Amino acid sequence: MQMQIITTRYETIHRRKPRGYRLWYFQMPDGLTFSYAGTYARAKQAATVQAMRRCRHNQVAIQVCA
Repeated sequence: MQMQIITTRYETIHRRKPRGYRLWYFQMPDGLTFSYAGTYARAKQAATVQAMRRCRHNQVAIQVCA
């Protein structure tokens, strides 16, 4: 399964790449929002695991919201 984390929306609003510790929100492929409090690296890993559990497609795109 190929995962893609899309940060365009986040970068447009915050004018920088996502990083650091905060409450992260991810728009999942099925339309639900996944949240994770922690570093961006850990949040990205957790969002990827959740997407793999929820979605059975070959290609999955996850949108970083905030």
